[in-house]
Formats: sequence, structure tokens, C-alpha cells
Amino acid sequence: MINRKRLRVNSTLKGRLYCALLLFLTPVVLFAQNISGEVTDEFGAPLPGANVIVKDSNTGTTTDFDGKFNLDLPSGAKVLVVSFVGYFQQDIPINGKQSYIINLIEDVDKLDEVIVIGYGTSKKEDLTGSVASIDSKEFHNVPITSAEGLIANKMPGVQITPSSGRPGAGSNILIRGGSSLNASNDPLIVIDGVPLEGSGASNGPSVLSQLNPNDIENFTVLKDASAAAIYGSRASNGVIIITTKKGDIGDLKINVTSNTRVSQVVNFIDMLTADQYREVVNNLGGSATPVGDANTDWQREIFRLGIAADNNISASGAIKNIPYRASVSYLKQDGVVLSDAYERTTALLNISPKFFDNHLKVNLNLKGSIENQNVADTEVDAGNALYLGTNFDPTQPVYDYKHPEYGNYFQYTQFATNPALANINPVSILEQKIRRNKTRRAIANLQLDYKFHFLPELHFNVNAGIDMFRGTWREEVPITHFAEANAGGYIVDNNPSRDTENKLLEAYFFYSKDLEAIKSKLELTAGYSYNDFLTTNYFYPSYFANGTPNPISTPTFLFDEPSHALISFYGRLNYQFNDKYLLTASLRNDGSSRFPEDNRWGLFPAVAFAWKINQENFLKDSHVVTDLKLRLSYGVTGQQDGIANYAYIPGYSTGGLNTQYTFGNNRYFTVTPNAFNPNLKWEQTESSNLGLDFGFLNNRIAGSVDLYYKRTNDLLNTTVIPLGTNFAEELLLNIGSMENKGVEFNVNGYPVRTENFSWRIGVNVTFNEGKITKLANVDDGTVGLFSDATLVNTIGYQRNTFYLYKQVYDQDGKPLEGQMVDVNGDGQINADDRYITDKSATPKYLFGFNTNLNYKNWSLGAAGHANVGHYLFFKPADDASAITSWNTSQNLHSSYLFTRFQNNDGLQPFSDYYLQNASFFKLDNINLSYNFNEVFGHAEVGMNVNLSVQNVFTITDYTGRDPEASGGYENAYPIPRIYALGININF
Repeated sequence: MINRKRLRVNSTLKGRLYCALLLFLTPVVLFAQNISGEVTDEFGAPLPGANVIVKDSNTGTTTDFDGKFNLDLPSGAKVLVVSFVGYFQQDIPINGKQSYIINLIEDVDKLDEVIVIGYGTSKKEDLTGSVASIDSKEFHNVPITSAEGLIANKMPGVQITPSSGRPGAGSNILIRGGSSLNASNDPLIVIDGVPLEGSGASNGPSVLSQLNPNDIENFTVLKDASAAAIYGSRASNGVIIITTKKGDIGDLKINVTSNTRVSQVVNFIDMLTADQYREVVNNLGGSATPVGDANTDWQREIFRLGIAADNNISASGAIKNIPYRASVSYLKQDGVVLSDAYERTTALLNISPKFFDNHLKVNLNLKGSIENQNVADTEVDAGNALYLGTNFDPTQPVYDYKHPEYGNYFQYTQFATNPALANINPVSILEQKIRRNKTRRAIANLQLDYKFHFLPELHFNVNAGIDMFRGTWREEVPITHFAEANAGGYIVDNNPSRDTENKLLEAYFFYSKDLEAIKSKLELTAGYSYNDFLTTNYFYPSYFANGTPNPISTPTFLFDEPSHALISFYGRLNYQFNDKYLLTASLRNDGSSRFPEDNRWGLFPAVAFAWKINQENFLKDSHVVTDLKLRLSYGVTGQQDGIANYAYIPGYSTGGLNTQYTFGNNRYFTVTPNAFNPNLKWEQTESSNLGLDFGFLNNRIAGSVDLYYKRTNDLLNTTVIPLGTNFAEELLLNIGSMENKGVEFNVNGYPVRTENFSWRIGVNVTFNEGKITKLANVDDGTVGLFSDATLVNTIGYQRNTFYLYKQVYDQDGKPLEGQMVDVNGDGQINADDRYITDKSATPKYLFGFNTNLNYKNWSLGAAGHANVGHYLFFKPADDASAITSWNTSQNLHSSYLFTRFQNNDGLQPFSDYYLQNASFFKLDNINLSYNFNEVFGHAEVGMNVNLSVQNVFTITDYTGRDPEASGGYENAYPIPRIYALGININF
């Protein structure tokens, strides 16, 4: 008889055994093997942070600080993909071994490097245009505030000039000499696919200062039209593409960086000492105001050591195969001018998952910044603190405790009833005026790239983004501030002062196909782009220092909302034949609301050809020539930035706060018509480029040479017009043409590369010559259009050429005051004797170099640059009228002891005596760092400690404070020298 109870028991037991066995075998099935290994470079040095991923899966890890890894392999795993930035990727067959030692070979020139270009990517070896790229591996261990400092002077044709030494102020960026007179010469900046507008508050931070430099993975600069024309109307001055760091599949990685900086003013303007000043006053027989007994160096009173602390933390890895990277940073920096301070907090989150067997790639990028800035009154007008800090009477003290009603600062109390007639103590300006600027910015975009299942060669990409900015401004001046003592002080609180909201929607198809039968590869891109730009300007009343509203400042309106839109259609073709011959053609059609309907659309084509000479049979097996590629390109780009939104239609403006009229009990603002030009059209730049890329000895020596020519037609420029023809004396017109031509050379090499020691050096040289070829409203040979009192734009010369009198000198080389050369020979000296000097504020030659030496764990790097052939107009206070004739006596520049000039009027202020060759060489930075193999006994923790000095020294004949400046005059706010100590920890 069968015991069914026992059968049920045995069956249950067997089921439980099966379940236990299944649970035991599950990891064996899913992860059939555990392997370990080490990833090193070609000399056996470990590579920490290398990616080790199972091919065609989301399973992977990264190496620890010793280059070691452990990995559970899924069932069916056949190949490991091992990669590290700057090294050739390797596919390692999984052959049943438990341990692997993998040696990666450094890719010196990184021909296989994938470079982000407009609406896509390309291998470096397949580029047909003039493109320069730098990734995070090449950034020096030099703490910087603004992101552009990472690439300064490292790329030929890219001139980056600090606009000010103020923290967060950023730089002027000029690519290949610029292309415009009055419209913008700034390149387009694209961050993770979002084009940025130049939003910023008055005297506030730059666009790039709102990005944490530690978050940047690489820069790509599109210089010629074939590379940049895919961006059409926004690319006439080149394009800078910034890609931020992303997470990888693998273990959690934490990075912490912290550095402390000390900034100081390097040079002071050479003014008279107090004793020299008193001697000069005695020789002159007196001064406008009494001489004091103090010995005050006002420059040293208004400048100080600036202390900064910069802390960053980031985390990257993957959660359930969803890669992410998040970071937070905080920077607090004091300027070298009293009361000048800057704070920046940034946050970033990048998420980049893949779905549907990697057919759908998602990139979510979120960035935010909060900036608080106390803006010292330094660059507003001639009465600002920097001007007075140089020229204030050195015989007067900083403080006068007999006058607490003026904050115990020395002031010229004899002008108490009308302080506007007096110079104000510069220290009181800096310590009593509170000027706060706050900015908030958020940039977000979502990119979806879908590879069709039924046609994997075809991709559809959608990019939706938004760039939001808010700026606020507050200024407080107490009643004890001498300049406002009679007016009761004031408070201006613009909260907010301006909002911007820029929206982006782009969509494009991308098709790529290898046509092996005809040895060809074809890539097609076709897309649509919509950009909407909205700005809201707010207006608020001002208040007296006691909080009472100032009645005449109360606006009758709340805000203004200027806006414009840009719609674009674009396409691009890339064709390769036999991996030797490459063709790129693109076309973009832009429509801008800034132009009238008949001129609204601009068509911008480009074409480029490249020949990989090294792939020909006579070089293919060469052990000397590694890379040799010839490039030829032509394209057209447009310009509409820098143009007012409604410049082509009639409009009206409300008058200022001081132009109100009272009728009865009501106040009314005046309203005036605006000048307008119904015929505005696109400014267009044609560009051609001939380039050669080269590499020798396995690219241990690699570089490029480019020859380029750019011509801009229908230049946009604000021009004086005949009276009565419009509603202003000046009008924005399309008036002429200009050209730039030049040569760029770039070479990088490794003179020494051994297991323990390597030396890398890079050099770049740029020659650029520009000139205006046509001005529609003047004849050849006439002066042209003035930029200001000393600068002019005229035919046959570079833009911003100096227009001056020719100084007469005596036999000892001393300038004779007021005596100028009669250039036209008519027997009299007047404005007709000013001449165009052929000397421009733009340098003709740019040189850059960088070098790095590595010995075991030590690294020493340096970088510098030189500008040659540019001039600055430097006219200090060098005449006795500053002492004898002004309401308040001022100090004089030491050059007075040589010239003995007496007046500051007539012809002398426009003499070429003040024009100086500002060519220079600067050692920008020098840095020393050490990598610790393990920290606190933990091999998985890596640490780098670095020391650096920025703005190390300058060699120049220029006698002002700093020869590096744009616009023809030196920066009012000095560029400081910075000493920094930093630490970088990875775990």
C-alpha cells in the first residue's frame, strides 16, 4: 500500500530542495565567473579610474587607485572593453582566465578621440574643418574662477583677454580677429547642447563665471565657417562648445577639491610721492587746495590682499545601471580692491541612462548658480575709487576724526555746500557705498536620442532646454557719505532688476551607413531649431537713506519685455571614400525677428574637403609619418547678435526720472520717438580655410597649420546721419565690409617619454591682419567712423585704429607741450592735422606655450603667452593744471617731472606721445603637484596636492600698470597675481 502522506512529504521536501538549488545556482547562471585584473599604461604604471565594461551590456566597473579591478561576469560574456581618457581603447577576449593584466597605449594626438561638434560628434581624424579641442586631462592644476581660464592661450587663433581683475568678471574672447564693428564679436557658447545668451547684470559676473570649472569635461572651438556654419547666424565669431562631466557604469566615485588663494596687486601706477608733490606745489607757487602734512600712498590704501576659498564635491556612478554625476561647489573670493567681494554656489546633476537595449539614450542636464557680489565703485565714471585712488592728494590723511558727520573720513569740507565740486576720499567711497549685485541662473535640457529598431542606422534626436536668469541690484549710500550729505543719502533696490527666459527646442534626424561595396561611409543630418528669447526689465523707485521714497523716482510703469525669436532649418552631409577622402557640406536657413520681413531669412552654406594623405600607399606603412591630412573649406555665417530687438520698426521711449513734468497733482514722463531703420539686413561673413594636420613618430610630434581668410559684408554699425532724416543723430546701418586673414600654427610634442619621466611641450602661434575695406557713407581716404575720441574705423586700416596728432620733440627727445606737426602743411594746427596712425588696439601676433614635466609622482607645469603688435593709449594725470586749476588738487604722474606739462586742454590730450607699444610676454602660471599613492593606509584613496602661482611676471616696455587689455586702454581694475594651495581627493 502506498503511503501517500509520505509521498506528499517527500514531494514537498524535493520542491524545497529544488528551490534552494535554484537560488544557489542563480548567481552561477547570471554571473558565471568572477575575474580580477590590473590596468596599466605602456610602462606598467597603474591607471586609476579606467573603465572596464562587458561589451554589449551595462555590467562594468572602474579601477581603484592601484589600477586594480574585480568584476562578476554575466553569463555569455565574451569581451571586456577597457578604456581610459587619452589612451587607445582595447577589446580583451574573455578566455576563461581568472586574472588579467591589461596594458593601454597612450594616444598622444588622440586621433580616435570623439569630439563634440554642432549637432553630433566626430572622430578627430575625420574632421574636415578647423576645430580645436581640449579635455580635462590637459587642464593645469591651476585654480581659476571663470571657465575660459582653462583654455586661455592654449589654442591658436583664440585670444582671451581679461576684461577686469574683478572676481567673476570674465574675459573678452576673440576668435580669428572678430568679424564686426558694432554688432557682437563674442563667440557663441553652447553648454551641453544649450546655446547661451550673454545675460548678466551691470558690472556683474560674466556668462562663463556662472559655470563651475571643475564640472567641465572638454572644450571644442569651431573656428572656420565649415565647422561653425551649422549654427548659422550665431556663428560668425566662432563657436565654443562645452561638455560637462557625466557618470559611468561602475562603482561610486567621490571627488573632493579644495583650494585657498591669495591675490595681490602686482604693479602700481608711478605717481608722485607726498614729498615730491609738496616740492612741485612749492615750485608752482601754490595749489587749488591747501597742502597737508600726511604721507599717504592712496593706491596702497584702496588695494589689499584678496583671500579666496574654493570647495567642490562631486559624486558619480550608477544606480540600477543609470549613470549619474552630481556636484556642488562654493567659492568665496575677496577682490584686491577694498569692499569688493564675490560668492558663487553652483550645483550640477547629469543623468544619462539607456533603454531598450541601448536604442534610447537619455541625457538630462541640470545646472544652477547663485552669485552674490559686492561691487566696489571702481569702473563707473571719472569720479570712481580707482581713479581717485591713483590721483588723490598724497599729502592728505585717510581719516579725519574731527568730522564724524562725514564718517570720520578726510574730506574737502570747504565744499560741504556743494560736494559735487570736490574729489571724494576714495577709501570713503569703497567703505561707505554698498553696491550688491545678485544673480541666479538655471540651465536645464533633456536630450533624447532614439536609434530605430527597424533601421539602427537612423537616429532621431530631440533637445528641449531652457536658460533662466534673474538679476537684482541694491545700492546703499548713508547720509554720512560726503557726496550725499546734503541729499540725505539714498537706497536703490531693484529686486529683481531683470529676468531672462530663453527657450530652446531642437529636433533632427541622423543617418549613418557604411557602404562597404563602394568603400564609402555616408552620414546625413537634417533638423529644425526654435529659440525664443524673452527679457523682462523691472523699474523701482529709489529711497532716501532713512527709508523715505524719493518722489521723483517713482516710475509710472512696472516693467518692459523686449523679446526676439530665431527659427532655423539645417542639414549636413558627411561622406567618406576609402577612408582617405572626406567631404562635408552643410546648409542652414535662419529667420530672425530682429529684421524686417523682406530681410528676415538668411541662408548660410558651407563645404569642406579633406584628404588623409597618410592613408595613401606611399605613406601607409611609414614609421615616421603617422598622420598627414589636408583640409580645404569655405562657408558663410551670419550676424544678428548685438542688435536691438525693434530697431527696424517705429517705437517710443519713456524719458528718464529727471525728465518728468507735473500737471496738477500728477507727474508725467516724457515720451520720444526712437530712430529706426526699416532696411536692416543680415551681416554676413564669408570664410575660407586651408589646413594641414600632421603627426610624426607615432604622434609624439603632432600639430596643424591653417591659413584663413574672412570677409564680412553689410557691416552693422551705428553711424552719424544727417539731421532731420530720422529721430536721432545716429542710426544702425549696414554700411560696409571688412576682412581678416591670418596663419595659425600649433605643435605638441613629447621630447622625452620613459617609464618614470615624461616631458610634454605645446606651442601655438597666430598671425592675424584685419582691415576695413569699405564704408558705405564715406569715400576712400576720409577718416571714417569714430569709436571714441582717439579711436577710429576707416578704410584700409584695422578696426579701432588710433587717430591722433603727431607730437613735436626737442633735440633731447622731450615733448614740446601743445606743439604738433602740421601734417597737411596749411600753416595752422587744427583737427585737420590729426592722422591715422596705422597702430591698432588689436595684436597682430599671438604666441602661446605650455609645458609639463612628470617624474614618478611629481608634476611641474608652466604656461605663458605673448601678444605682439598692439598699442594702448595711456594718458595719466601729467600736467600742472591738476594741481592749480581744478577745484580739488590732484596728484600727478611721475612723468610730469620730465615733461613739465602745464595744461590739460587743446591738442595735447590727443597726442601720439601717449600711444605706447603694449607688446608683452607673460608667464601665466607655474604649478607643482604631487600624487600620493595611498592616503591613511588606504590604497583606494588617491590624493593630489598642488601649489601654483598665476600672473607670475610680465616682460614689456609699456609703462602703465598692465599691457594686456582690449579696446585701446588698460583695465582700470588691475589683474592680480594669485598664489594658491590646493588638494584633490578621489575615493
